[in-house]
Amino acid sequence: MEGLTAVVLVGGKSSRFGSDKASALLRGRPLLQWVLDAVGQVCEAVVVVKARGQVLPDATCSVPMTVVEDLYDAQGPLAGLVAAFEVVRTPLAFATSCDSPLAEPALIRFLASRAAEADVVYPLVEGRPQPLVAVYRAAACLPVFRENVERGQLRVVVAYEGLRQETVTGEEAATADPRLRTFLNANTPERLAEIDALLG
Repeated sequence: MEGLTAVVLVGGKSSRFGSDKASALLRGRPLLQWVLDAVGQVCEAVVVVKARGQVLPDATCSVPMTVVEDLYDAQGPLAGLVAAFEVVRTPLAFATSCDSPLAEPALIRFLASRAAEADVVYPLVEGRPQPLVAVYRAAACLPVFRENVERGQLRVVVAYEGLRQETVTGEEAATADPRLRTFLNANTPERLAEIDALLG
């Protein structure tokens, strides 16, 4: 597998959650810590992208971690990826968000294995693209994504136009993550409670 850095986006507005999601606790640990624990099993480095002035919870990582501030103010995930790709030093980057605490390392590894001839590898789960459970070839994507943000086009999937794309079906993803728990987002307190219940 080519060198892989995890990009963890933590700077969202958390409008549906009502408070900072990165600091929200699941079984006594911040959501950010859950994500770092997962990606640290597969990736050789981590880049955390936060909002300007955002205070992150105390969290540790088993691999080198860099924290950067979003270059744009509240422009969404695509802008966050631009900020991250500026500092990614590996060929590949796995993008995720801080509200995906059950990310499965085997699925991350599987997506990266499909990137040999692609700039973007993303799952289609129930017909919906998953740009924040995706692997990107950072050097190829950075100029394209930056151009999209600067002209006000902020949809991640639309920014894929012109890039080499590889899709992974939900069935294929399930070979690495049988319960597809990587795709569960704690984007509301109720969803966080559901994820807690899933943990038994």
